[in-house]
Order: sequence, then structure tokens, then C-alpha cells
Amino acid sequence: MNPINEEISSIVNRTLLTCKPDDTITKCAAAMQEAGVSSILVQEKGVPIGIWTERDSLRLDVSNLAVFDRPVRELMNAPVKSIREDISIGAAAVRFKEEKVRHLLVLSKDSTPCGIITQTDVILKHGEEYYLTVKTVEQTITVAAPIAPEHVSFSDALKIIQNAPQAAVCVLFNDNSYGIVTEKDVTRFLSQRNFPETIGEAASRPLKTIPKDSNLLEARNMLVSTGFRHLGVSDNSGNIIGLISFSGILSSLQFEYVRRINSILEERSQALRASQNSLHLAHKIIEASLDGIIIVNSQGKIDYVNPTFTHVTGYSSDEAVGQTPALLKSGRHEENYYTEMWQQLQIDGYWQGEIWNRRKNGEVYPEWLTITAIRNDAGDIYQYAGIFCDISERKNQENQIRRLAYFDELTKLPNRRLFSDRLNMAVARSKRHHERLAIMFVDLDHFKKINDTLGHNTGDALLVEAAERLKHCTRDEDTVARMGGDEFILLFPEIESVDEVTKVAQRIVEAFSEPFIVDQQNLFVTASLGISVFPDDGEDTETIIKNADVAMYRSKDAGRSTYNLFNASFTSQSLRQLEIENALRGAIAHDEFELYFQPQAAAEDRTIVAAEALLRWHNEKIGEIGPAEFIPIAEEIGIISKIGEWVLTKTCRQIREWQDKGYPALTVAVNIAPEQIKDSTFPLFVEKTLEQFDLSGRCLEIEITEGSFIDEPEQVKTNLFALKEIGVRIAIDDFGTGYSNLGYLRNLPIDHLKIDQSFIRGMFQEEGNRQLISTMITMSENLGMHSIAEGVEEQIQADFLSQGGCSLLQGYLLSRPEPATTFERHLKNGLRWPDKD
Repeated sequence: MNPINEEISSIVNRTLLTCKPDDTITKCAAAMQEAGVSSILVQEKGVPIGIWTERDSLRLDVSNLAVFDRPVRELMNAPVKSIREDISIGAAAVRFKEEKVRHLLVLSKDSTPCGIITQTDVILKHGEEYYLTVKTVEQTITVAAPIAPEHVSFSDALKIIQNAPQAAVCVLFNDNSYGIVTEKDVTRFLSQRNFPETIGEAASRPLKTIPKDSNLLEARNMLVSTGFRHLGVSDNSGNIIGLISFSGILSSLQFEYVRRINSILEERSQALRASQNSLHLAHKIIEASLDGIIIVNSQGKIDYVNPTFTHVTGYSSDEAVGQTPALLKSGRHEENYYTEMWQQLQIDGYWQGEIWNRRKNGEVYPEWLTITAIRNDAGDIYQYAGIFCDISERKNQENQIRRLAYFDELTKLPNRRLFSDRLNMAVARSKRHHERLAIMFVDLDHFKKINDTLGHNTGDALLVEAAERLKHCTRDEDTVARMGGDEFILLFPEIESVDEVTKVAQRIVEAFSEPFIVDQQNLFVTASLGISVFPDDGEDTETIIKNADVAMYRSKDAGRSTYNLFNASFTSQSLRQLEIENALRGAIAHDEFELYFQPQAAAEDRTIVAAEALLRWHNEKIGEIGPAEFIPIAEEIGIISKIGEWVLTKTCRQIREWQDKGYPALTVAVNIAPEQIKDSTFPLFVEKTLEQFDLSGRCLEIEITEGSFIDEPEQVKTNLFALKEIGVRIAIDDFGTGYSNLGYLRNLPIDHLKIDQSFIRGMFQEEGNRQLISTMITMSENLGMHSIAEGVEEQIQADFLSQGGCSLLQGYLLSRPEPATTFERHLKNGLRWPDKD
């Protein structure tokens, strides 16, 4: 069906932008800008009473600031011109010309407003490309382009635009370049409640131009591709002689002539269906066709090619006529491909398909080709008509879609989806031929640390180089894929022995032992590898992937920078680690964490002065998991900071609840991971959390380990002083088991040293332990700090610590960690421990 005969319902924009009569024109202009439309329908009680368009903004007095608040009812066009949705596109084009408007309200068959149609919609859907090619841009220009120097005031320029049929003015700048101001720009400034002083400030530049001898189809296509509403028309010297717009194109269409052309085309179609001998009667139409057309005689010689053939192939008519179509052969197809094509033409008289040809410049390209055999009255073939179009762009888009679907955009390696497809095919082949294959998991060691400290750009560059090293270590028939993050997976099909794969694994370990050079920095990132073999380690893809992952984690447990073959003996341990890792990622979202609290009391009078918040985790599938097991995994997978933030927020919320119940103020200690305490934003997070729950900093104590000072000690020091500034107390946890740089600790704002429970537990087994504890207590006093003994379980331990001057005690002797509701009993008892037995 010819587009001009289609109903406008097929092209109408059914998103109606509406406003009320008393809405200001500024509000209406802003709504039009946001919606990207050029008109707004004015309705009163659901009934259209007018329409306001970008063209109407030209009638405003921009020198009067009161213009911004004028109601749209004062400036709208009424009544609204409308058209039914079942009217043809061609009839709509005539209606625009008769009414001299650029917008028509579209009514449904029951007279209900259902959309807006514009002149632009008609131009884009009119379908008369052939006619648009026979008329030049210069022939449509009726008046010269209005031009204003850049210093002209905006209000004076607006008067020029008002009187210009193009609703626009060209702006000439001092450097002889051009810009443009249109009604759309006026509407935009109106929506912003601010008009520029000069036309130069308002102009969009540079002005996009088109030569005067270009045809209307070229002008329409340029308007569509650039998104502009106007193009400058330039003469041979580059001077602007006019403006062309969608409106100008529509005005230039001679509808009676177009209908006559449509009638001729319809007659041609009927004639072609009746007899293919009439192909030569359509010569002029063929000349204007956007498809390439080639006519070959029965001897296989080219008789005719149209201009599009020349445009696509590069061969002129003189160069092609008299030659055979072999002129275009790409060399990509076997000879039997062409033999079968001509055999089908002889039998069926028709062939259609995708074929690769070669342009004159040597470039090979794909085209969609249809060949029809043309017979004479006697039924003999005397010509072949080939119609083709270049589908290079479509193929490029298909390849791009395929790349996005099957390849990792960063490394260009196959992604998880493509790897899965290849693995399934490889497993199926292995089953058929009783072969073996192997897969290998590769995980970069400590990659997250580089990504977090040096940034994602550095991390991305490292991943690209890692991908290259993996490819250099493998065969062409192997697959190297990126699963995501810093995880890669390799497929080795048709292996004869596992030694083949272990040799590759050793090459990879050695390759990754060399530094990565990124931005002139030497970065050291090793790799942990895990290998599983089909069918030895599993009879389906899911199992062998899982077992390779298990083997990889075994390598990490063994110290990293090594490889392991899967062994069923360590499946349960590794599977539990994987199970914990997977469950841990959703623990916060599934509300599986809970805080327990253990009191800390003065050794001298047993008054409870503080408590420690301890994290507990229960997963329905796994059960109870202790912090000693899941905290290292959380650190490994990079979510320890999120867990720490959850604990800190939950602790502050609980303190707030206790204070709201009237309980005595209590300091609660929270353990903070090294990754979190060295984060420069951590003090601000603590401060905002305290403010959120209206708490004093004295309510909170941050516990860190000595190991926190190993990386970025200066940042940690800065953060501790920032925390101290907001009143938060600082404690060193597990003192005596790690870093123990006393000179460094002396310069930090530490309130408490917590003596590790390993010393308390063995204090009466070895004499040296008691002496060491006494030394720690004395040292803490000399450093101006208080000491806390954790893990106190026996009265004799408490007595020794109290007599030795220890400040606070914590342990099972006093109370086990308890949920918040149970812990409240200590608060109700006036913060006193039970008396000694």
C-alpha cells in the first residue's frame, strides 16, 4: 500500500500534552520543552478550546517581564483545527496547505481527541521519495534568508523572526560564520524565564547548510539525521541564500502531480504482474530507485545498470555494460554456489538471497539480491532483472548485537552466555566420541584492592592485559571467557591427558608472576586456578563448573598464585565456603544478621559501664555461622564494609531505643574492619549516623585491630583523630597478637587496650602469661589508656586482674553475649553485676 493512501492513524502522535486556560505561558513552554513537542492543547473541563504552539511565542513582547505570567488563554489559537484519524496522509497534507497551519488535532471516530499530527509527520511518512528527487532545494526558496548581525538586540531580532515565513533568522557573527535562532529557541527562553540581550547570545551555531542544487529528498534526510528543523541553503560561494524546513518541503509538493505519479506507479505494478516484458516501460522509475538494479541478457552480459548500482558498487554504466556479473564476484563463494543459483533461475525463473560482492575499490560487502527471469511471448528467457540493496549497515548492527549478547565489552572475550553455549556443545561432542575435556577457573588475587585504591580505570586496564596473557597461554581451539569481575574461565576441548591442562596452568601462573604495567606503574597481581575434567569430575556442565570453582578456592586457601586439580576430598569444605559466600551476599537484604551484646564492667566495683556489640548470623539453609568463619569470607568478597555499616547503624538505633526507655546512658563498642577504618569517608558516616539517631559521640566506641595500621597508616591516623573530634572512643582489640608498634600507638588517640583472651585463658598455666598481662596493664597506664581484659571466665582471673590494676573486665564470668531484649536486664538492674558467690 502506498504510504500516501494510509490513514493518519498510523503516524499520529497519541501523547497529548494539555494545559488549563489559566496556566502561564512559561509553564506551558516548560512542559513543551520537557516533552519534546512543539504544541500544547488548551482544555477547559476536558474540552479543547485552543492550541498554543512554538510559533505563537513569536508574538510576545519580550521587553515586558510580565509576559512570563500571562495566561495561555490570551495567546492561544482558537478554535482548534482538527482532522479525523481515518483520513489519508495525502488528504492531511492537502488540509495543512488549505488551513495554513502546522498542527492539527486528531479526532477518533467518536470525535474524541486522540493525538496531534504535524507537517513534519506528513513529510516523514508521505512516501513520495521519487518526486522529492526531481526538485532542488533552490527551487523551493521563495524569499531570501533573513540575516541579522550578532549585536542586534533579541527583541529587534524577534520582530524579524515574526515577519519571516521560515519562523527563523540567520545570525551573522563577526568571524563570518553563521548561527540560527528559531521559534523553538524563543519557546526555550520563555520556559527559562530569561531572554538574552542579543541575538548572538541566543543563536545555535554553526548553522547546518545544504548546497542549493541538492534535491528535496537529500534535504529531508539531512533534517531527519541532524534533528534540526531548518537548514541554511548555500550558493556556490558558500553564502546563505535561504532556509529550508519541513514546512517548506511540504509546501513545495504538488499533490495533483504526486497523485498522478501514484497512478502511473500502480499501473506499472499491474503491468509488471501481467508480463515481465514491460520492465523497460518503468525506466524512469528504475532510474530513481533507491535499490540497485541490473539487467543482464540471455548471454550473461550486462545490458543496463541504474544510478544506485553505480553508487553502491562504484562502477559506472560505461564500465559495467557489456561485462558479466562476475565483475562483482567477491571470491567468498564457491563455484557451486553460482551454479546452483543459475540452475534455480532456469527452473523456477526466480532466485533470492544474501550474497557477498566486491566494489570497484576492492571492498567486499553484503547485499540482499533478488533475480527474476524475464520471458518473451514465446516463453523463452531473454533477460534477467536483478534488484539489490547494500545490507552492510544491517550486518554491522547484527554483529554489534551479537557482540553485546555474547562477548564481554571490556576484554572482547566471550562472556558467560557464549561460554555456556560452547561448553554444552563440547560436552555433547565428548559424550559422542568418548573424549575428555577440561575447564579452568582463573581468579585474580587481591584485584579488589587495586580496583579500590587506584580506581576502576586502572582495574579495567589490568583486566584487559590479564585477558591477553590468558589468550597467549592457550591454543586457538581453546576458549577464554570472562565470567564477570576478575573471574575468567577457560575451556579445553578434546584433551588426551590432564598434563596438557596442567602445563597451561603453570604457564598462566608464571605469566601472572610478571608485573602488570599500567599508567607507568608496576602492579603485581597473581592468579589462583582451579581445574576440573569431564567426565572424571562430573557428568554435566553444572557439576564440572562447580568443581573447578571449588578447586580454585582450594588454591586460594593454599596461599594463592597456584593451581589445583579438583579432588573429591576437599569438596565439602570448599562447597561450604561457596555456600557461605553465596548466602552472605544476601544476608543483609534477608535480615539474617542479629546483634548480641556483652557487658563490660569496672574491675574495682563491678559497675557496668559499657557493652560490646557482637554480630551473629543465622541462615535458614546453613544454620548458625560464627563470625570467625564468615568475617574472613566477607573480607575476601568485598562486602565487609557494608556489613560494618549495618552493625554501626543497628547499634546506634538500639542505643536510641534504650535511651528512649529511660535506661542509663551506656557506651557500646563496635568492631570495625581494617578496610573500613582506612576509608577516608568513614568518620563522616559515623557522624551522620550519630546525628540520625540524635546520639552523643560518647555513646560509641570503635574497636580496631593492630593490623589496621599496616596499610595506609597515615589515613588511619587521620580517621582516628576525626572520630575523636566527634567524641567517639577508640579501642585496640586483640592487643598483643599483632602489629604492636608502641611508638606509633603513643601518638594515637587511643582510650582502651583490650588484652586478648588468649592471654587471659592461659594466665595460670604459665607464669610468663601473668607477667605479660601485668606488663600490658602497666604499659596502658603509662600511655594514658585504660585496659580491658576480655575472655574472663573464672573468679580467680577477675581477682588477679582487679588487683593488678586492670580497668574493665569482659567475659562469660559476668555474662554471655545476649540479644538486646535479654541484655536489658542489666540496664534494669542499675548497671550492676551480680554479687560474688
